[in-house]
Amino acid sequence: MAPTLTDRQTPEADLYLLACLMLAQFILTLLGVAGLLISCLLGLFLSAMGLTRSAAKPDLVGFLLLLLYAGMCMFSSLAVYGNLTLSYGPSHLLFPLLYLLLSTMSGRESALLRRLCALWAAVVALWGLGEFLWRSLLLGAPRRLGGLLGNPNALGIFLVVGWFLLQDCLKDRDRIPAPLPFLEPFLLIALSLTLSMGSFVALAAGMFLDLLIRWRKTSLRDALNGLWPSLAKATLCFGTGILLYLSVTRTEFPLVALLPLAYALALSACWPRLDAYLTARPRAAFVLALLGLLVAVGAVAIRPSALATFAQRLEMMKSGLAYLPAHPLTGVGAYRWRFLDMADGGTYFNTWHIHNSLLHVGVEMGWIAMAALIFLVLHFFRKDHSEAQTAAFTAFLVHNMMDTSFFYTGITSLVLLTATRPRDGGKPLSGRTTRLLFAGFALLFASLLFYYLFFGREVWT
Repeated sequence: MAPTLTDRQTPEADLYLLACLMLAQFILTLLGVAGLLISCLLGLFLSAMGLTRSAAKPDLVGFLLLLLYAGMCMFSSLAVYGNLTLSYGPSHLLFPLLYLLLSTMSGRESALLRRLCALWAAVVALWGLGEFLWRSLLLGAPRRLGGLLGNPNALGIFLVVGWFLLQDCLKDRDRIPAPLPFLEPFLLIALSLTLSMGSFVALAAGMFLDLLIRWRKTSLRDALNGLWPSLAKATLCFGTGILLYLSVTRTEFPLVALLPLAYALALSACWPRLDAYLTARPRAAFVLALLGLLVAVGAVAIRPSALATFAQRLEMMKSGLAYLPAHPLTGVGAYRWRFLDMADGGTYFNTWHIHNSLLHVGVEMGWIAMAALIFLVLHFFRKDHSEAQTAAFTAFLVHNMMDTSFFYTGITSLVLLTATRPRDGGKPLSGRTTRLLFAGFALLFASLLFYYLFFGREVWT
């Protein structure tokens, strides 16, 4: 008889796994689009941790779809380049491994992991704000906030997912770390400094879906009363961030930025009381939320090129659709769309990815890989998640329809670790089967690493 998920592990073993998963999240956040060497080493590390687990209860549909996607990436690489490593397969093979590891955790430890990830998102936001002030006040070179991810659009959706995650954690105020509620405004202020219009749209999409879910469960009036405080808080923080940006880019005295910075600190200090006031006074929250329209106009005025960028992305998708039927099984091969687009005589976009992640996967890795991701999305919405988890996943999905955040492994891993429920509807596996699965992952990562070190390094360098 397979061991249960309540008695199979010691508390120390669960804490070790939590530490390993958080270490993996730190590394993947810093790596951006992870390379083969670090991915394989990290895969071996996580597989070794998995070998210590005595049982798992994975949702086999989600697990097999992730595995099928990664497998088709490597099959495409083999068919196009003659080896398994010239693709996103080795780094994206981490996704089913993380999914399997999550299925070995109890519900209590999964909740603690979400709180730690929320804290990490807040740290990323604070680091970004510090970087922005350093560049603006000391170097005199302000620019859109890219932070630890190195790209404003990537950081934007990372913070959006982190903010929804924080809303999920704040529901259980007795179990959250004491500083976490005071860090929420910094997440939103840092998000505003990215000036990532795609991330703003993704945030709005997540909020709208959250509204629909609450409406279905209660009434439209109650759902709207729950929405206004969130919009009001976003208005205050976005307005503060835009004032901070304008103070260092549109004035000749950048130290003026200290004024909105002082306001941001005061806002953080009063945040729990402000949150309670807006929740208790939905009409006041509604009035403040309406002012968000002015903030939105200000954001567009600061970055008017966003509209032209959106038109360019539509043209990019049109280019991708032209290549989609070229090789349905294997795709044209990873990293090849850019060169094909450069040679076809049309507009050259100077980017490695079509700014529609699903379309890009279909073009470069084939229709089966694309179908695996589509079914994975449908499978997610068939399961029962919290409102915040559904909103976070929806925001991530919407962003990937006009950007490339899926290929930033740290963003996708954050969604996997916090917005999915790998054990719901899962099949209990014995300790032997669990260890065999992790041993298989270890063998695969070791083989890929061996090939890279002895045969493939000249291809990558």
